[in-house]
Formats: sequence, structure tokens, C-alpha cells
Amino acid sequence: MPDPSKPVVRLEQPTAIKKAKKKATPAQEPIIKLAIRLNEGVNEALRTLIRYRGDLSVMAIEALESVDLAAVPLVSVEEKMVRDTTISLPRALHKKLKKIADDRGSSMNILVNTGLAYWLAKKGSIILR
Repeated sequence: MPDPSKPVVRLEQPTAIKKAKKKATPAQEPIIKLAIRLNEGVNEALRTLIRYRGDLSVMAIEALESVDLAAVPLVSVEEKMVRDTTISLPRALHKKLKKIADDRGSSMNILVNTGLAYWLAKKGSIILR
């Protein structure tokens, strides 16, 4: 039994504060984790860029949103690939990539490599042949 002479400390917040905090929290778009195998050339150029500027997933999202993946020629499936790399994508972008891959009869892996290759080529980090 608690000692009545000692004060009791409650660690709960009042209900009004809890509700206010829930309303203030912005709804975040669901994130999908995608394991991909990068082409050796794309991987090397991308890793070099990362050393100077941030997160792989952020760069991948920028690349995939800036390239017209429905129209550009796909990278070769015969290129040597490195081990899996995981990128986090917004669900809407993942869904868009899946549809384009299905429409083109390609894998999402090749589509992601294609987007990254064209984006890196625009930056002058790789040369497309």
C-alpha cells in the first residue's frame, strides 16, 4: 500500500493535451522498403555521390521522379549486379514503378537501375552507351 505522506506523481498527460498532439502530428505517407540489385557502374557512381551528399533513398527518389521511365531505353539485364541494396520509397512511387515495370514487361529492379543510370548520366557521373 502506498505511503499517504508521499506525493504521487502521474506520468500521464491530460486527455486534452493528448488529443491536441494527435491532431498536430502530420499524416505521413506509408513507406515501402525495396531491395534492389544495382548495376556495378550505377552502384559505384551512386556511392561516390553519397559520400558528398546524403542519403541513397533520397537520391533514388529524386532520380526515379525525374526520369520518364515509361519512355527511356532500359539498361541491360546482362550487366553485372552487386548485392542487394535497400531503398525506402513512398507507396505512391512504388505503385507507379510497379505499373510501369508491368507495362514494359520488365522487373522493378531493371526499372530502378534505368532511372538511376539516366539521372547519374545527367549529372555527368556516368556515360550511357
